[in-house]
Amino acid sequence: MEIRQLEYFLAVVEHGGVNRASQHLHLAQASISQSIRQLERELKVSLFHRTGRNLVLSEAGHLLLEPARKILDDVLAAQDVMRSARELKVGSITIGTMPEMSSEAVASWSGSFTRLHPGIRIDLQEYSSAGQLCDEVLAGNCELGFTTFPVPSDTLETIELAVQRLLLVLPPGTPDIDADVAFRLGKLGDIPLITSNSAVREQDIVATLLRRESVSPRIVAQVPNRHAQMTLVLKGAGAAFLPLRMAISAARAGAIVLTTQPEVLTPFGVVHRAGRLGPAARSFVIESRSALDRWNNRIAALRDSGLSLPNAALRAAEELDNDHHVE
Repeated sequence: MEIRQLEYFLAVVEHGGVNRASQHLHLAQASISQSIRQLERELKVSLFHRTGRNLVLSEAGHLLLEPARKILDDVLAAQDVMRSARELKVGSITIGTMPEMSSEAVASWSGSFTRLHPGIRIDLQEYSSAGQLCDEVLAGNCELGFTTFPVPSDTLETIELAVQRLLLVLPPGTPDIDADVAFRLGKLGDIPLITSNSAVREQDIVATLLRRESVSPRIVAQVPNRHAQMTLVLKGAGAAFLPLRMAISAARAGAIVLTTQPEVLTPFGVVHRAGRLGPAARSFVIESRSALDRWNNRIAALRDSGLSLPNAALRAAEELDNDHHVE
């Protein structure tokens, strides 16, 4: 099947016959008719009922309509993205993020984007809350804002990308822990916990889950940011909830990383001002989604092979990093 065949098929449907389709496409009627007959042979169905000079969609033809339109829409979107990519020679994007939306992840996507578009400068800013981030985007100080959802604004456009997971990270050598079994949050009361002053929304999500499990957390330290959390965990001071990507970094340094039951999840994505994004910002969003899809698909495949989520994520990160080095 060729894209051209679907284009001719839709033209005949939308213009009411081969004659008008040929006028619209500036092609000979014979070429269109031959292409459609070839498509029918390949699909092994009749797409039209032929009554004299008239063509009426068959049941199979009706079924093909929406898939054909989607395929052509996707092709046009891809062509549009590539056209924008050719225009990306110089310029800059200012991107905002927040403590709950791991800056490490956004920085990783920035690296992928920069390899593709070395002439575009990225200015990455972190703000203290979703509210401040939205204010900066509304004011035009950031073209894109990466944030967890929901956001305190009904005037910004939102693009949901994925779901962020928080994992429980324990000091190296913590005894009596089975890393392959999800940790029940109901047992957290006996474990010293290190929290971050900046990740307020994240702390609220964790606190809500712990209340449901009737747990009063034993907080031994409150620190300014996640890097301080991870440092104290690695020093043996206590445990912390960290996003998947940072949890992997902790695992590489010897920490024990556990999934939890129930899981700690929060959706995240991008906010921007109403209207069409510029080529650079739009390409950044597309590349971020592509990187996320590669990451999540590889993790899913590794989990299907029997690996736990932390081990699958660690392996996926190593493989994707090696791919980047090869590039």
